[in-house]
Amino acid sequence: MFTSNELEYLESLSGLNPIQQDINVFKQKGKSVELEETGLTRDKYLDFSEARVRQFVPFLNEYGGIMDPGDGEEHEYATASFVKAGAILLANDRCKDLQEQILLAMDWASTCLGENKVPDDHADFTTHMLVRAYQLLIPMVDSERSDAWKTHLSNIEPELTYCQTVRNFPDIRTVRNWATYAMHGEMMRLSEGFTDSIAFIDKYLKPQMTRFTYEGLYRDPNLPAAYDLAARQQLSGLIDAGYNGEWKAFLEKQLRKGAQTMLFMQSTTGGISCGGRSNQIIWNELTFANLCEREASLYAKEGDLEWAGVFKRAARKSLQSILRWIEDPIEFRLLKNRFDSELRNGWEFYAYYSTYSLYAAQIAASCYESAYENIQEKASPADLGGYVVPIKSFNRIYATTGPQQGAYHLVMDTAAQMGHDATGWVRLHKADYLEETALSMGIAGLNGNIHLNYFMAKQVIPRPHTPVAIGLTWRDGQGSWHSLADFGRRKHETFASLNVDGTPTKSEKLHWNALLESEVETSDALAFKIRYESTGLQLLNDMDLRTPYDDLQPAYLRGIADMLPRPGIEGVAAIVETYRIAKGGVTTAWSVDAAEDSELSAIGVTVPVLVSNGADESVIRIEGNKLFVNYSNVIYSIKPDGESDELELELLPGLMPNRNGNYRLAQWVSKDVKTEIALHFSLEHNN
Repeated sequence: MFTSNELEYLESLSGLNPIQQDINVFKQKGKSVELEETGLTRDKYLDFSEARVRQFVPFLNEYGGIMDPGDGEEHEYATASFVKAGAILLANDRCKDLQEQILLAMDWASTCLGENKVPDDHADFTTHMLVRAYQLLIPMVDSERSDAWKTHLSNIEPELTYCQTVRNFPDIRTVRNWATYAMHGEMMRLSEGFTDSIAFIDKYLKPQMTRFTYEGLYRDPNLPAAYDLAARQQLSGLIDAGYNGEWKAFLEKQLRKGAQTMLFMQSTTGGISCGGRSNQIIWNELTFANLCEREASLYAKEGDLEWAGVFKRAARKSLQSILRWIEDPIEFRLLKNRFDSELRNGWEFYAYYSTYSLYAAQIAASCYESAYENIQEKASPADLGGYVVPIKSFNRIYATTGPQQGAYHLVMDTAAQMGHDATGWVRLHKADYLEETALSMGIAGLNGNIHLNYFMAKQVIPRPHTPVAIGLTWRDGQGSWHSLADFGRRKHETFASLNVDGTPTKSEKLHWNALLESEVETSDALAFKIRYESTGLQLLNDMDLRTPYDDLQPAYLRGIADMLPRPGIEGVAAIVETYRIAKGGVTTAWSVDAAEDSELSAIGVTVPVLVSNGADESVIRIEGNKLFVNYSNVIYSIKPDGESDELELELLPGLMPNRNGNYRLAQWVSKDVKTEIALHFSLEHNN
């Protein structure tokens, strides 16, 4: 089944993690560090799960289905999630007053699965939930009821019941993360005797193996951070359910490698990585926590209490980071903003309040089951900082500093997915500060959205035509402005065949080669440099043209001859960014190298600044070319580094939305294109 390229790639995955040096340095650093524990126990997971189950009991219909508050319909895996969460709660002496409702929902959900009537053709997600619920609920019911459940759970015909199979995806290599849920469910069915065949797993697991990256992450199409986590969680469940087939050893190695990698992607706030569809939704953090709790327990069983403590700490920091959304006094916030949930602001078209709320509840319940309390928390990478980690397979760079260096966390997306993200500096966090205060993710534009399967998240106000990050803009010799943020990935990835490095053979050509050129750490600062070098690929009316294709009609070639872009990328050969992070803030300088025979007339730096998260407002103040944002008793300041009278600041009109709130765009502009623009960013409490 595998091509020679794929076989070579799979063999290469047995090598060291590309960030192994950072892992080794962290292990040495963390040995003597003392820290205050989070104080969160695993009961906090059940508290959240119970709150969601109770929240949705009023939406249970007479048959046992969970209806969505928005449209009054049952969707996807909402009922199955309710059942699994409810079963774990009942098994742990919670929600005893809701036992009959939970059992009724189990009746309905198992019937729908057995009769292939799961709403919205989402059976792939439900099997593992319902088998776990069956295991916990059978002591609470008579044999007639449990036998009915068993019959339904035994009636599944995987190729027909599940959506992402070869009936809908003729090329099995293009099946994505849904298969990991289905295989987890099938392994659980096998363990309970509901099937005697592992054929489905053998068939669908093998082509999924090439989705792993050198860092042990899972590459879903277009590199969403959320579905790396989700797929690895389900493949972990496959192992835990008893999988002992051909790929067990390979899977275990990749899952451990990926678990260590993701620690270096966690923010100092405890939040997990941004990037791609379904990000900024609280189930992301719970999935991260579930993976960490599992690793902590595994390491503890192996006798490695250091790593066990690190993963326990990372899990609890992740949980801690979403408490403000879980415990919002107005309503439970499914997504990290405070817009009314009925507005669906920042939600994908496939996201429903019932589905994702209860999906989060069942993950939280799994966190409780995975958690091993008799482990002492140990400092995690997000606690210690002092590293700049490039995750090359995901086109992202993570820079994190420890308390003596300000406890900042930065993320750069060097080739963002257009329609969902922006290329450039997309995250600026500081420990113990609200994540949206500066920036938690880029601002997506309308231009360049890809395949209809990946509609961009809904917004309640118009989004900008072009995306925005913290980053460079430039004006060419003809007076047109361009920005780094607008040069990203515009095609939908397919995995019908792969290169020797694990990327699709028809992968998209990138506009920039992003290079992390240097990194210097001292006790009080972390400094590094990123260089974006033009590949010569241009953006022209949504078409990328390096050299016109040979098979184009001569008339067409003549027609575009005068339209072909200028040297470099719209006149730029390279962009250099230098960063210095210290307790006083982040100082960043941008400079450009003009392409040969081209002329630039101005350069600038754009910075989105928060106006509102949907409920809480900021106050923006300008003093000359300095800008201050007062938000939630914090001052976020952006100032030129040093005296720079020629640097002009303009706060542009109009609101620019992302999943976290509405922003305005500040732009610092200089007509001296040969001199770098240097700005200083800081977050401080307003005492």
